[in-house]
Amino acid sequence: MRRLVFLLLLLTAPLAYAASDAEVARARQLSAEAADLFRDGKHAEALEKFEKANRIVPHPNLDVNIGRCHEALGRYDEALLHCKIALNAPTTPAPTRLAARSCVDRVEAKLKRPELEVRSRPPGARVVIDGQEVGRTPWRGEVEPGRRQVDLELQDLAPVTRTVNAVRGQEHLLEVVLTPATVGGLLSIHTDPAGAEVVLNGEAVGTTPLESFQVDARTYVLEVRKPGYAPQVSTVTVEDGQHLERRLPLVLVGPAPGAASERPMWPGWTMIGAGVVAAGVGGWFGAKAVDSRDAADKIARTSGDPADRDRYDDLVHEMDTRRTLSDVLWGSGGVLVVGGATWLLWPD
Repeated sequence: MRRLVFLLLLLTAPLAYAASDAEVARARQLSAEAADLFRDGKHAEALEKFEKANRIVPHPNLDVNIGRCHEALGRYDEALLHCKIALNAPTTPAPTRLAARSCVDRVEAKLKRPELEVRSRPPGARVVIDGQEVGRTPWRGEVEPGRRQVDLELQDLAPVTRTVNAVRGQEHLLEVVLTPATVGGLLSIHTDPAGAEVVLNGEAVGTTPLESFQVDARTYVLEVRKPGYAPQVSTVTVEDGQHLERRLPLVLVGPAPGAASERPMWPGWTMIGAGVVAAGVGGWFGAKAVDSRDAADKIARTSGDPADRDRYDDLVHEMDTRRTLSDVLWGSGGVLVVGGATWLLWPD
């Protein structure tokens, strides 16, 4: 935020070079538009407008802003050029010179040659970078950016070749374990997750990560196993002086160790289904109870025959029985539905 405010202050400084009022006004407008674009992260568009303004009315402020756009776009050589132009211009105002100095310092740090540190066990190995000997381990120095080949040589030990992708402004560390040239090799086994048992030719030799385990030069049956994961079996051949490394992802075949098993959903759905059926049957009995009530009521209101008394009593009995069954089934259905929903929704 402080840098952005400083940028805007630079934009409001007077354009000191002789120019017409129209040119100055146009350059200011382009600079203001460029500042808005820079603030929004549109560095390429901001660069275009800053450069156009600088062609109309050249000014150190604009060179600094052009340099910052190049820096944001990763074009450090161009950024350094423009910031140095502003820094070295005799008419550069003090605030602008301060901003240019800050820009130069930042960009030069990013353009700094990569540093490489090489270590070996045991130390004292000859270090050869891209075919040129540079010293012995432990060694530290600058290298050219890009892909570098590093060869390490030490008497009675197997030579080792590694590559390093050297990046400007960064430090890189290369650590190498040198192995005897004719007395076997080293084996390193890593798994994801770690903690798996390592077995060579039927003999357990440790758990992962297994680092620099010394073995004879021969072919081995390698088995890696961990509870809850599929075992892996393969053959590996270790040659004299070789440091063989293997990275093996383990495949989960059951719930993770210590994880709770997932609760089945079918009991909940079964209870809900049974509850719906019970409620449906209860509704049917309720409807039948209403039919029995209506029939008994009709006899009571319209019949004066004593012979209909037994029929009336039967209908009242049917009504009470069916109503009771309806109440029981409705209540049971509701309990089952609530229980099933609770089973499905209640957290494990």
